[in-house]
Amino acid sequence: MKKQNAGFTLIELMIVIAIIGILAAIALPAYQDYTVRAKVSEGAIAASAIKVGVTEMFADDGQDGIARYNIEIAADQANINTDKISGITVDGTNGTIAVSLAGIAQLTAGNQTLVYVPTIGNVALSNANSAGSVEWACNTAATTIEAKYLPASCR
Repeated sequence: MKKQNAGFTLIELMIVIAIIGILAAIALPAYQDYTVRAKVSEGAIAASAIKVGVTEMFADDGQDGIARYNIEIAADQANINTDKISGITVDGTNGTIAVSLAGIAQLTAGNQTLVYVPTIGNVALSNANSAGSVEWACNTAATTIEAKYLPASCR
């Protein structure tokens, strides 16, 4: 009785290596984009707390409340900044929040700002426009981060 050799042929091994190479070529860029998106989401999470503050201050005292909250946020930058967030500003007139990101190598200089614009009925916040729910948009022209790196709610 003749014993057959068991194992893989060279061609089978080469095909497996080629398939692994193709999968790695597709998965690596997608993973890199995912990690940048996760870093950018740190700014979105920080902005969510600021959004609550803007909404509450506007509900309590209108534009004067937003102006006071702007001063409060400006004075507390040392506690807001992280290795990914270099600053957060609140526009004292209409409540627009701008989150400046840093320390993310994939974001080019000048393209590191995530901006949230509040509106009521698609009109900017003002004392004359204070009835209704505040809605936040971050997919505006003021947001300079590439769309592929933005959180899902901003794309």
